[in-house]
Amino acid sequence: MKRAAWILVALFGAAFLGATLMNASLVETSRRALAGGVFRETSSVPPARYHLVLVVPDDDDSFFSGLVEGVRAGVGEADAALQVFRHSVSSPSEVERFFEIALGAGVDGLIMYSPRGDPVMDRARRAAANGVVFVPVGTDLPEGSPPGFIGSASLLQGFEGGKRICAALGASARVGVILPANGAGPEEEEPLFRGLVASLQAFPGAVVSALTRARPGTLAGEEAATAMLASVPSINAIFCANSRDTMGVAQVLVDMNRVGSVLVIGADETPEILRYIEKGVVAASVVRDSRWIGREAVRAFMRIKDGEPPAPPVEAGFYVRTAEGQTP
Repeated sequence: MKRAAWILVALFGAAFLGATLMNASLVETSRRALAGGVFRETSSVPPARYHLVLVVPDDDDSFFSGLVEGVRAGVGEADAALQVFRHSVSSPSEVERFFEIALGAGVDGLIMYSPRGDPVMDRARRAAANGVVFVPVGTDLPEGSPPGFIGSASLLQGFEGGKRICAALGASARVGVILPANGAGPEEEEPLFRGLVASLQAFPGAVVSALTRARPGTLAGEEAATAMLASVPSINAIFCANSRDTMGVAQVLVDMNRVGSVLVIGADETPEILRYIEKGVVAASVVRDSRWIGREAVRAFMRIKDGEPPAPPVEAGFYVRTAEGQTP
């Protein structure tokens, strides 16, 4: 009886040891897969050469999804593993925490969305002191014109939007402007707004009748448009800075039965925006090439890693989408 008990103990012990060893093997395989940036069936494949971190707002704007897609495409060409940190739009402390985590982890490179008001020059110095290649990306050039910055030139986006409005309405344009929730500083100083105002000056009489900044949230564009049209009924054009607000404004016009009486110039390109353009709800959309920004950020990292100095700030181009198609 005792001998049988000892045999059972031995069998259970062997089974436990085998399970433990198997679990350790699986953990090691998972670590190798993470280091390699993809899930692989075997651990014999060497890990990625570089480790990159991308820090972006947790925002459903298509600009950011395009940015992430571009970076992911770029790391595939650069033999790099990528980790994405998403932070709340309204939490600067969370942004700083992710920045410090990346430095503390000793990653090779850090690509970071950097609004105008961010301490980009200070972060660039701190990253360099820790041996981390820092590539800031965004929409507008931050203070200090940090080398290596890659942006979308919202000043030109605003100017193009104003041109489209004035081409349709001329001096009679009464424009409502919805700025993005993730902007910083006074609304009148936003490059996007300044670009729009500059284009309106070619048509004396055309004016901005309302200016607001959308709040964070999926329905922000709808809320901003509803309040704007209620307070200033004379508005006959609305200019939006991003895809989420464009879709929100379009839906409000459909609900209010005001399609055709308010010209909408939107931003970026989503399946929903394309449908609104086809139906005549949105007249045109200024599409920023955030995918190019993401891929170019990885290329910039590689150039700096290979010993080249950071390039001067560069800006991505854009195109305009209308019912007639795409124009440069």
